[in-house]
Parts: sequence; C-alpha cells; structure tokens
Amino acid sequence: MAIDWDADVLGPVMGVFGEGNIGVPASLPIYRPRSGVPFTLTDAVFDAQYQRLVPQGDGSEISTSSPALGVRAAVFTAAGRPLPAQGDRVLIPSTGKLYKVMDIQPDSHGHIVLVLVEAAR
Repeated sequence: MAIDWDADVLGPVMGVFGEGNIGVPASLPIYRPRSGVPFTLTDAVFDAQYQRLVPQGDGSEISTSSPALGVRAAVFTAAGRPLPAQGDRVLIPSTGKLYKVMDIQPDSHGHIVLVLVEAAR
C-alpha cells in the first residue's frame, strides 16, 4: 500500500502548523514569482531560524541558520504554476517582512524548503 504523502501527511501537517489562518486571508503568505502573478499560499510553514549545514570547499561544514518556508509542491503544480525558483519573493504577514528565495530544497515526497533572505520592499 503506497502512501500519498501530499494528501495523507503534508496537507494535514500544513493545516495544523501552517502560517496564517485560512479564514483571515490577510494573514496568509503571498508568493510573488519573478514572472507571473502573485498568489496566496494556503499551505506554508514559516521558520525564522531554519538550521542547515553548508559544505565548505575544504570538505568541512558549518552550521548556519536563516529564515525558511516549507511548502507543498502540489500547491504549485495543481494550479499550473511553475515550481519555486531562486529570486522569487514571499511576504510573511506575521513578520511583516518580504523575503527572497535564495535556495530551493525539495525532498522526494512533495515537500520543498525555500531558504530565504530578507529582501527590500
């Protein structure tokens, strides 16, 4: 029996831990692709201090933290939108900040971590 990761895991998790309140549209993140029309992200989990390891040229690694947004690939593909790309922007109403997508880290189950950096408005 195969697991439908998006329907059985990612969707419910985003529903519980997601950013904003679907009943209050102004509280939801606004995704602004470099090309295309901005849209509301109903399923996204914001993390102000996402921890990751960054490989160094000498074979070592350093630990760093940055803001990140977890999204479901299906939110993009089901609506016929392109997947996230570097340079896209996202407004997180709970922080009042606009962020730029610096790195895209998909997994094999339909979840994508967008590593962010604060952007000028």
